Amino acid sequence: MLVRTEGTCLALYERMTSGRTMTALSSAAIAGGLGVAVKRDSTTAINRAVRKRIHPRRSAALRSAAKGMSYLAGPHAYPFVAAALGLLIHRTNGEGGLAPIAASFGALAVDNGTRLFVHQRRPPKAGRHHGRNRYAYPSGHTTAVTAIAIASAGEISDRLSYREREVLWMAVAAISISVGWSRLYLDEHWTDDVVGGWFAGIALGIGSIVLTDREE
Repeated sequence: MLVRTEGTCLALYERMTSGRTMTALSSAAIAGGLGVAVKRDSTTAINRAVRKRIHPRRSAALRSAAKGMSYLAGPHAYPFVAAALGLLIHRTNGEGGLAPIAASFGALAVDNGTRLFVHQRRPPKAGRHHGRNRYAYPSGHTTAVTAIAIASAGEISDRLSYREREVLWMAVAAISISVGWSRLYLDEHWTDDVVGGWFAGIALGIGSIVLTDREE
């Protein structure tokens, strides 16, 4: 009986892990495919149409809110946020905490690596950027926040009730969407940069959970 129960649990775990892996791979494929479309200038018309509707930087109040959202999602801040979340998770659960840190490193690598190949310029009102940061795809802020948020939520969701998990994942979605919007409103990125960042972040966040689960 015990052997049968253990076998059932193992099969269920493997099915869940397989599902996570497939989601991560699918998201990575979409982000990569979108990168190819960006490189071929296939998304220019959509980018310009969305930008006209958003009217970037028009409202001073919204601009301030967008800057606040973007600040904590920047490369100068998110590695420390990820480390703090990892430490908090480890101390609270007595284990784990590696996933958000892994997601942070992954986001940094994807952000810099992709810009070696995809050279989309930033929108007209973007700030001054040097080196590879002159290029926009993907949105590094969006990638990092999405990845770290998903990785952190994945570390703790199994310990929560169904209702608590619903609230947690709604918060993850809200944070990711808000940061993506902030990058569009500040005119730092095009729509395809943000969408690519979302999918890259999903892939990195889930991938970090799967990898750290196996290591533990």
